[in-house]
Formats: sequence, C-alpha cells, structure tokens
Amino acid sequence: MSDAKPVPHHVADESASDQFPRARRARVFKKGKMVFQHGLRSIPCTVRNISDGGAMLEFEQAFMLPKEFDLHIDLEDYEVTCERRWEEGLRCGVQFISEKRPVSAQRAQVLKTSEEALKSELDERRDSPDNFFQRKHFSDPQGVPQGPTRKARPTGGGKPTFGKRR
Repeated sequence: MSDAKPVPHHVADESASDQFPRARRARVFKKGKMVFQHGLRSIPCTVRNISDGGAMLEFEQAFMLPKEFDLHIDLEDYEVTCERRWEEGLRCGVQFISEKRPVSAQRAQVLKTSEEALKSELDERRDSPDNFFQRKHFSDPQGVPQGPTRKARPTGGGKPTFGKRR
C-alpha cells in the first residue's frame, strides 16, 4: 500500500481545465432556432454569447429542451449540432458536437416562422401581375358608385320613444 492519498475529483477537474482553457466567448445578440426531431420541431431562441466550442442560448418562455439538437443562427447562415450542457431558468449552455455546416438559402427559407411566411405570401398576392387586389370592385357596371351609400334617418314625428333622441 502506498502512502499516496486519492485526489478528489474537483481537484482533478481543475487541473484538466488548466490544461485546456475554455474558449473565449463573444457577446452577441442574434436570433437563432433549435431544430430537433429530424426538423419537425423548432424553438426560437436568442444567442447571447458564442465561442468556437459552444454558446449560451436564451428563450422567451420555458420549454422542455432536448439533450441534442441542431442550432441554426440566422445572421451566420450555418447550423451546428449541439448538446445541452446546463440549463438555468430561461437560459441554457450548449456545446457544439459537430462542425459548422453552411445553410443554403432554400434551407433558411424553410425555417421561416409561419407568421413571416404568411406575410410574404400576402405581399406576393398584393403584387400580382393583374393587380386584382388593387382594383376597385363594384356591382355597378360603370365601376363608380352612384349617390350616397348611407341612407338618411327619417325625421320622426309624434311621441318620443325611450332612449332615442330627436
């Protein structure tokens, strides 16, 4: 038996972190999206800081976050597979477990929220070649309404009724 005392785990971890210092993180404020279940589900998020090896994400509301997912950062036009390392309140830390993959414009278009997609579709319809939505449609064959569209109130005579003014 040797006289060497066992080294506690936290001391061993500190020496390991001294050998491999944590990558410098850049503070950012970028819109991102967690994509999981083979692209069927996504959660919008904000990237608060990022490094070569990981990122810190912030959410608007609490979600049940998956352990592994793809992170798509809009301004960077790439996606990377991540593993959730810690979670605290509306924030979580992730570690990149794959190389960054460039995202084509078509893939970025698929990741648009449904609200953005509906707005762009409506804009496309408004700018249609025949300007159907910009034309005025009237039942009158001349295309111009004739006379006032609202009838005047009849002048009342006789006994006043409850709640009505004369």
